[in-house]
Amino acid sequence: MLKLYYIYYISNVFWSSYMENFTTPMMKQYMQIKKQYSDCLLFFRMGDFYELFLEDAHTGARVLDITLTGRPNGKQGRIPMAGVPFHAVDSYLSKLVKAGYKVAICEQMSEPDKYGIVDREVIRIVTPGTVLDEKALDKKANNFIISLSIGEKSFGMAAADISTGLFQVAEFDRTYLNQIVIDELARLSPSECVLHESLYNNPLLLKLLKVQKGLNIYCFNDWEKYSENATSFLKKQFRVRTLMGFGVEGKVEAIRTAAALIGYLKHTQKDKIGHFKSISLFNQKDSLALDKSTMVNLELFSTLRDHDSEGSLIDTLDRTVTAMGGRMLKNWMRTPLTAKADIVKRHDAVEEFMNDHSGRESLRLLLSEVTDIERVVSRLSVGIGNARDLISLKNSLSTILRIQTELDIYTADETRGICKQISTELTNVVQQIEKHIVNDPPFGLKDGGIIKNEINPELDTLRTKVGGGRNWIMQLEKSERERTGITSLKVRYNKVFGFYIEISKSNLHLIPDNYIRKQTLVNGERFITPELKEQEEIILTAEETMNKMEYEIYLRVLERVLLHTEKLQAAASAVATLDGLLNFAQIAYMQGYCRPELIDSGEISIIKGRHPVVERLLDSTQFVPNDVRLNRDEHQLLLITGPNMAGKSVYIRQVALIVLMAQMGSFVPAEKARITPVDKIFVRSGASDIITSGLSTFMVEMVETANILHNATSDSLIVMDEIGRGTSTYDGISIAWAVAEHLVSNPTVSPKTLFATHYHELQTLEQQYPDKIKNYHVSVDNRDGEPVFLHTVAPGGASHSFGVAVAKLAGVPEKAVARAVEILHSLEKRELAVVRSSTMHTDPVSADDEIRASLKKLDIHTTTPLEALNILAALKEKV
Repeated sequence: MLKLYYIYYISNVFWSSYMENFTTPMMKQYMQIKKQYSDCLLFFRMGDFYELFLEDAHTGARVLDITLTGRPNGKQGRIPMAGVPFHAVDSYLSKLVKAGYKVAICEQMSEPDKYGIVDREVIRIVTPGTVLDEKALDKKANNFIISLSIGEKSFGMAAADISTGLFQVAEFDRTYLNQIVIDELARLSPSECVLHESLYNNPLLLKLLKVQKGLNIYCFNDWEKYSENATSFLKKQFRVRTLMGFGVEGKVEAIRTAAALIGYLKHTQKDKIGHFKSISLFNQKDSLALDKSTMVNLELFSTLRDHDSEGSLIDTLDRTVTAMGGRMLKNWMRTPLTAKADIVKRHDAVEEFMNDHSGRESLRLLLSEVTDIERVVSRLSVGIGNARDLISLKNSLSTILRIQTELDIYTADETRGICKQISTELTNVVQQIEKHIVNDPPFGLKDGGIIKNEINPELDTLRTKVGGGRNWIMQLEKSERERTGITSLKVRYNKVFGFYIEISKSNLHLIPDNYIRKQTLVNGERFITPELKEQEEIILTAEETMNKMEYEIYLRVLERVLLHTEKLQAAASAVATLDGLLNFAQIAYMQGYCRPELIDSGEISIIKGRHPVVERLLDSTQFVPNDVRLNRDEHQLLLITGPNMAGKSVYIRQVALIVLMAQMGSFVPAEKARITPVDKIFVRSGASDIITSGLSTFMVEMVETANILHNATSDSLIVMDEIGRGTSTYDGISIAWAVAEHLVSNPTVSPKTLFATHYHELQTLEQQYPDKIKNYHVSVDNRDGEPVFLHTVAPGGASHSFGVAVAKLAGVPEKAVARAVEILHSLEKRELAVVRSSTMHTDPVSADDEIRASLKKLDIHTTTPLEALNILAALKEKV
């Protein structure tokens, strides 16, 4: 605390001395406000521009590529200055927050006059996690901001999307902090994280968080203000007497971090966060667990090669027609269901929609007319929406009420639930907006033109007065042309000079005596008359009063609309759910997917299964479907061998994707599927360095493998691809062998496993565990020494890897391929010699020594004769 006091004291001394250098009232005002928001770039409103000064100006000019200018200041000469037009501010804000900056928006709160400085105050702080500009946000993705609170035994995490009003929390065992944080970062892809000062200064935590690309991490100085009385604060915020209804009662760290995050949002939005109406838990036991490795290796949201959504599962499955539906689909993919009854409800609805082609098309057409209600309500709630948002909301609600009527013919429980989410009270919202707001309002809220006639008698009177005054102006132009004989005479208006008469230079000799010169131009001059000035006063005074009245009426309408925020959000959720289900029906219809049968036996049986992404990339006749059977008994672990390019990885991944899709509620790419829901899916494949964490390729592989072995249950599905390839051959075989044995030797934990490997030696495991392990291979036809990959998975083990042949197909230079063939033949001859010599000796000890010596030449080291003979047997089979 003493350290903080000194920082505060020194800061005050600095700002006080710095402000003495500024002589103008405006710059002193700027420095006073900047002092309160020293961690932000300050956008200081001056007329039609937001200005940046001093170091902020240098930063803005560099990041935004705008001109750096200067402003006169008595003692300092010229101070740096850069500005952007207020009407285009959103695009500039987007660039700054993407670059990791926070921006404080300082607005003019009073009208400019000649008697004093304009009142200004910060109305909003824009950060990467609180952006609300539509152009800066991915329409079909949430923009999460997270916070963490770490206690002695547990830690809490909160995640909010200010653009939709979604607020989630969770509490976890601190023992698993590293793994859980990594997994949740991958699941949520947050753009911002706020921390207490102690955590912000923890280098190990920062290192862990920075594994997530693009995450901006900030310290929240007022953290304790909200977290110390977290429960009371949250009750007040959500207007409840207890937090039990949210499921967070007793979760101390979850409540603390939730309160701090709400406090941070209140700080940045100046208390305008009324659209956050509830808290939900995001680690519910009724959702299928996916760790980071699984999400990455299954390429759910982006591809491994390009880190782009194109070619991912979401890219393949997303045919939603609303932004809300797109976000809902991603959420379903992140948290597939585990409860059989809940999955069946979705399947019932999808089947009903799939079988009604015309009804499905009609509903999707109506949905395409619905705007992003969640984000419209959020913009209106934080005070940056406008009358156009209200009209958009009105039109969308009218369409939703039509959709509700069309859904009456459907009987599936999930569809009936959607209808119940759409409240009849939405009609009142539609009527309120329809009654007050014109159909095509302007963007601005304070310039009039947004309220209909016959809403307020006084407003109508003012409009009549303004209309009459403007007619008088039009008549003045006509009469003055006739009186002066100047046919090009014009009566015009601008905000600076008001109304004026403009005359070209060539006609200046014709001006009457009662014209008063106002301004000289290059090609002419501007004049006023006493009568024109008098009429101007009448018009402008009436317009100012009229615009204020319109704005006040707009605010009252907005207040009434926002009273229905929860019902609006429920309707948005209903639309999103409907869009997601119709999307699944559309995909199933187009791609020929089948409805999976959900069973309880523990078995997964798929007939002619297909990889949903790969089959879409190929011609429909090119993809080769395959069957799979997994259970807790004789088919618990399928050991799959075969060369690269034969299709092992596609096969094992398609099984995981089919199960995941089924539990999302989707139909699946197969002729038939019988699936027991799983609690977790683990996919371990390949490896990549995490340099920033100091983890090598092989260490990453082993950490992920350890995670699987520690956390898999009998209800889990495991996909392992080439375990042990990150180290030497002998080490790799040993690890792969031990991992496979571990997965089948525990009688209480028997996860269903697909185990793809190049180590053919592991095929002997089928003999050791005949009631658990089965060998399968990907078929290859050897034609004239060239492999032909059939992409068919069949029982039994493989005998060749065709590695050199694959290298040739990949375009490796012929000289290198020829040398590889030469080395391969040499090694194979040595293996034959070793096998022959082992059969000629009668002395077992000398035979073992010779075998080990021969194997050593091949860089294969053994410790026992049994190991050597097992390896030799496998080598002999290869030859």
